[in-house]
Amino acid sequence: MSMPSFPPNGADLTQEEALTMIIASIAMEELALSHIINAEGEKLQYILGALPGTNPCATPQDVLAVNKSVASLLDVVAQNQMLLKSKLEKVLEVCPLPPPPPPCRPKPCPDPPPYPTPPSVPTCPPQCPGPSPFPRPVPCAPLGEKSALQLAAPQEKMLWMPDCRLPWRQRNRSGKNICWDRHDPAQIQLNSGKTYLVQYTLNICDRSSSGKTGTILLRQSPCGAFTDAPPLCFSLECLTHGAQTLQHVSVLHPCTNSGCMAELSLVLNAKTPLCVEWAMIDIVEL
Repeated sequence: MSMPSFPPNGADLTQEEALTMIIASIAMEELALSHIINAEGEKLQYILGALPGTNPCATPQDVLAVNKSVASLLDVVAQNQMLLKSKLEKVLEVCPLPPPPPPCRPKPCPDPPPYPTPPSVPTCPPQCPGPSPFPRPVPCAPLGEKSALQLAAPQEKMLWMPDCRLPWRQRNRSGKNICWDRHDPAQIQLNSGKTYLVQYTLNICDRSSSGKTGTILLRQSPCGAFTDAPPLCFSLECLTHGAQTLQHVSVLHPCTNSGCMAELSLVLNAKTPLCVEWAMIDIVEL
């Protein structure tokens, strides 16, 4: 898991930005606890010989000792969960209520049909030709409505080539400040004047056994529209033993207030392609 990022202006935050950072920190702590629980589960699998390439070589006394150690650590995790729950409740108490909706809302346009599942492994999507010289206008949204978008990989067990963007298909969407077009499934359009919480989860494996590390990048176009999101680093050697689940959370703060649309995509930086068992990304306007 990568280190959390903070806005470039440091402590000069508004109340809304400070509350957003606290909620993001709670989400990062929850993610860290999930990694701890996963490590404890792998510890039990190792001593029982359930992991690939290992044999059971522990005595009953060893198994009982490891089980006691895992139970003790999970008790600490449960106590931390109660602290995080209390912190989140305090933050939600001081969060400002959304403004009341207007008396008459325009009827939203129907969502486009979902991206069709390709019959075979998709090829690398073409690279973006670059930002348009003329900024595209931001579509109007009803007052007080927050946008959200949930996407998933177009199919299971697809091949993700290096330096290529991962394509998506739409699952759920609300609001107008986040857009996705099935004709360009690897690009997500965001209002460059808004703040977003981006969380993606991937289950990947690598059978080539070449290379040591790789990274997954949140690429912006144009560059500098939002604060830089830290990359997600992973070990390719661990992926040869089986599929691994990777999760990453970032908060994107606007660097400009042009009101134009910026494009966001997920790019693989590795020497070999990866097999994506499944993938999902959630983007929420804060």
